[in-house]
Amino acid sequence: MIKFGFVFLISMSILLLGSALPDTFLDPTRDPVPNSQKVAHSSHCAGCHGYDETGLALVDADGNDVSIYDDWQISMMGLSAYDPFWRATITHEVSQYPAAKSAIESTCLKCHAPLGTIQAHLDGRPYSYDLMLEDSLGLDGVSCSACHQQPAQNLGKGFSGNFSIDTNRVLFGQFPNPFQGPMQIYVGFEPKFSDHIYSSGVCAGCHTLITETLRDDGSPSGNYFVEQATYHEWLNSSYPAQGKECQTCHLPFISDGVVIATDFKVLEKRKPFGLHQYFGANTAMLDLMKTNKAMLGLPEGPPEQAWEESIVNNRESLANAAALTISPMTIDNDTLVFTVQVKNKTGHKFPSGYPSRLAWLQIVLLDENGQDTIYANGLLNAQGNIIGRSFPFEPHHQISTSSDEVQIYEMVMGDMNGQLTTRLNAAFEPLKDNRLLPLGFRTDHAAYDTVAVWGDALLDPEFAGGSALGQDIIEYRIPLNGNTGTADLDISLRYQSLPSRWMNDLFEHDSISEVAQFKSMYQDYKAFQELIDRKFIDSIDLLPSAIDPIESITSLELFPNPLTGTTLRVSVSNQKWLSEGLQFEIITTTGALVQKGALSQTITVDRNLPKGVYFFILVDDMSRRMCLKPFVLL
Repeated sequence: MIKFGFVFLISMSILLLGSALPDTFLDPTRDPVPNSQKVAHSSHCAGCHGYDETGLALVDADGNDVSIYDDWQISMMGLSAYDPFWRATITHEVSQYPAAKSAIESTCLKCHAPLGTIQAHLDGRPYSYDLMLEDSLGLDGVSCSACHQQPAQNLGKGFSGNFSIDTNRVLFGQFPNPFQGPMQIYVGFEPKFSDHIYSSGVCAGCHTLITETLRDDGSPSGNYFVEQATYHEWLNSSYPAQGKECQTCHLPFISDGVVIATDFKVLEKRKPFGLHQYFGANTAMLDLMKTNKAMLGLPEGPPEQAWEESIVNNRESLANAAALTISPMTIDNDTLVFTVQVKNKTGHKFPSGYPSRLAWLQIVLLDENGQDTIYANGLLNAQGNIIGRSFPFEPHHQISTSSDEVQIYEMVMGDMNGQLTTRLNAAFEPLKDNRLLPLGFRTDHAAYDTVAVWGDALLDPEFAGGSALGQDIIEYRIPLNGNTGTADLDISLRYQSLPSRWMNDLFEHDSISEVAQFKSMYQDYKAFQELIDRKFIDSIDLLPSAIDPIESITSLELFPNPLTGTTLRVSVSNQKWLSEGLQFEIITTTGALVQKGALSQTITVDRNLPKGVYFFILVDDMSRRMCLKPFVLL
């Protein structure tokens, strides 16, 4: 009687306000989520949180569709169980370690098919990759319940897919006083307010992945490898203190008031509203899946335009990931010299996530007609490989003096024998990790052991030493080989999520059907790259007389660097410089002069200057800038 009265009251309220129940609610054959099922399939949410044909709900102030279900469908969250790279990888790993099949599949499925895994566990039955292929809950990917059923208790403490779910059939949301009736009656779940849904801890369970290193026979070694730790990278940054969560960037909020469910005019507009497209970095996979929807067996969903919108949003997210700053240039002994500062603008390492991903600097010097290439560093060849990239991996560079010395930001996995591997379950420890550190990163942070710097980057003061600033500074010395006149310099930061070298290792095992399928899709994507930032400097004067430095830039050294006090010690190879009336200048990365004076072995730096990167320049008695060195002021 109580239930009937409540339904009647809800129905009459809606009808009196001039709205009807949605068609899905009028269909008597559609039942709420079965009592035995403790998680909801996204289809149960679609009726109210999908596209509104009336244009009244789930639209922004300009009438643009922002429906939750439709946006989520065309995201890597919604597509996680169909991802062909993941399917190829999991089946490849199992083929390499058949004795560990159950453990490997369990680890992978917890994050790529969480609802199927959770329900199977609650039912006390096993779950596997083959079962997922026939399971609608598994194929639902990282859907609504995977996030909105996580309780506030122990949030952020889970890892490797081991996160808590409230099995009392409640769904948590960020808006106070939710209108509970329709969801309770027609879905069988109770909406509850809890602002923990804004917290990065919701993402921690899957974006902290630790795998156990396996021996060749598939037996556990007892060693564990941090395959990805994006959540811990965020913890070890300045972003938590600033109140910037994962959702701030990846689920960006609009200030427009939005009615968040269709066909209920009684609902007030809610704000701020989080867009559920999950802005990220995997444009290549989104484009590949869009092209191969039929082959992948993707369910019918939003139109082509929605796919394009999702790809564009991911591309815009990438464009905000990092920024380049170029120093003033000098010419020394037929060599063009300058530095490139790469600033990480994300709240985690860049690139982050799956270890195949990499970013790199591309430097191209063209003649004055823009036709002939004088110098190139970091170009891709026809096979999608970075030209000049060393094997087994490219070391981190502080100075690049040739076209083969390419600055590549990546994590490189090594096996138990210290050899390069792309197999997750063979990974023992990184051989290299010079991915750009986030702002505020500290080597004494409690999470450092999971997000450490590995390899030559540890010895780079502009990387590890200045890491609190979230940057790298690399010096380029481009041989001009007698070229004079003017030239154009094109400097860009580029990104790949599906680099050819990694994929080719996988494709050696194309007797596995999932690997063969992904290989057939990949052929047009082997050179797929994204542009993060670009600086184009035209009409550079290559004549030595343009700057005419009297010695190499290496003749100038600064200590300490980074500088935390006020005294900067200056070391020069030619001591006569200290007695010949040379001047110094300190300029910003944008070229603004902030301090100058007579050169001496110790310089008192103005501590009113903001923290950041500066350039220390020697100036001769003819006001010619000679040597230049970057330094960091903390």
